[in-house]
Amino acid sequence: MVIAEFNILASFYCFNEEYFGGILPIPHLKVRHGWRTLGYFYYQIDAPFGMSETIEISDFYDYTEYEFRNILIHEMIHYYLYYTGEDPRCRHGKAFKAMAKRFNREYGMNITPTIDTSMMKPSCNASKVSKFFFKIFN
Repeated sequence: MVIAEFNILASFYCFNEEYFGGILPIPHLKVRHGWRTLGYFYYQIDAPFGMSETIEISDFYDYTEYEFRNILIHEMIHYYLYYTGEDPRCRHGKAFKAMAKRFNREYGMNITPTIDTSMMKPSCNASKVSKFFFKIFN
């Protein structure tokens, strides 16, 4: 699956409606190129504009639709818990684990705090240098 901002946006919109009742405002959505972190949610104070939330998804691996959904929903759970004030520090604590467990049970997902990437295949977007380091460290 090719990871690009347009398919992250389309998926975010659908998943927001289907799993979160459409309450999440659309954050900044970015593609990251690293191999260690598959997804990342963060926020920062943007002085003139208030808070700025961002979700990033790595394009290093060739994800299945199922893997991509799990990664994006994982980050959306962090965003939801931050947005609702249940976990403003965005950790993998009790609130995250309870919500992930519920999504796994109700929707057949496999959302976990970490993902074993040892069996994942790098995508055509992964640079040769990144593939070299990936082989050394994995």
